[in-house]
Amino acid sequence: AITITGPSASQYWVQNTSNTISWTATSADPASVDVIVTNTNNQTLNGDFSIARFLNTSSESFVVTNVTLRPGDSYQVVFVNTSNPNQVFANSSDFTVMPPGSAPTVTSPSGASGNSSASASSSASTPSGSSSSASPNAVTSAG
Repeated sequence: AITITGPSASQYWVQNTSNTISWTATSADPASVDVIVTNTNNQTLNGDFSIARFLNTSSESFVVTNVTLRPGDSYQVVFVNTSNPNQVFANSSDFTVMPPGSAPTVTSPSGASGNSSASASSSASTPSGSSSSASPNAVTSAG
């Protein structure tokens, strides 16, 4: 079964920056999923927010660019069936979206060097016209 490993209680997101969704999957899992963000607090997020459509589950990582979610707690990333959004394949644990300017969560994948430059490539198509433009020149760095 698909297991969403990030974001989590210890891996928060920062508003107006790129943030990563990570997971594990097996060959028995669906080839693609739709990704939504939910929040139990309607003052923070009023309804589900679509992040990606037809995300390739074998990639096990996806960078969400320019996260515009309102800072707050109790967010969850949810993987759902591409043809039936009521069928949930996986939920992340609750996580927080921090205000702009917050230090990003530091994660150290095994074998990573001390240099924390990240490259963002995405294998998800977004036919819905959502604004996940991946222009490599649009990277901004907070000092």
